[in-house]
Amino acid sequence: MNNLHPLVRNGLYLLTVVGSASLCLLLLPTRFPGMEILGVGPSWLVMWTIAWSLNRSLWHATTAGVVLGLIQDGMTATTAANLGIMPTHVLSLTAVGVLTFWLHKRRYLDDTIISASVAAFLLTIASELITGVQYFLEMAIEQSPEASLASLNYLWDNQSPMMLISAVLSGLWMPILYYPLQVCWQKMVLNKLT
Repeated sequence: MNNLHPLVRNGLYLLTVVGSASLCLLLLPTRFPGMEILGVGPSWLVMWTIAWSLNRSLWHATTAGVVLGLIQDGMTATTAANLGIMPTHVLSLTAVGVLTFWLHKRRYLDDTIISASVAAFLLTIASELITGVQYFLEMAIEQSPEASLASLNYLWDNQSPMMLISAVLSGLWMPILYYPLQVCWQKMVLNKLT
């Protein structure tokens, strides 16, 4: 890879970033055997944001969360609009990127697969909680406090098991996404420096 022209190396790096993020976007609605429990799958975009944000700056982590959140909102906007509720994934994925950066900078999170899997488990829960708070606030603002309490009961009764299932699956599938991306990105960055 050292003998490639710098433009070709940068193009391969960009292709890897865009291609891996696109693959995660395509995997969101896909349910392969062994990838789902009770119709819930892993949170692929949370996993990609964690893998991306581990060795990047705060700006890169935040930008990845915003961009992927906007793309996911674009993919799910018609479903949310039919329900009359429009939470955004931008806040949750941006929070995941910022928290990953902060945890890595404080040395609570390192570059190992186990650490990334634990982070995927915990940050998937954080992401789902942020989305749940948005639902709660949307109901409180748009309708009434009683409707917001009913939505809180619904989220607690129905969504909390789904949140835990998604977090467990994200933690289990994280090594499959994390390891190849980290190896590829590290090789490309090392080759850029030499």
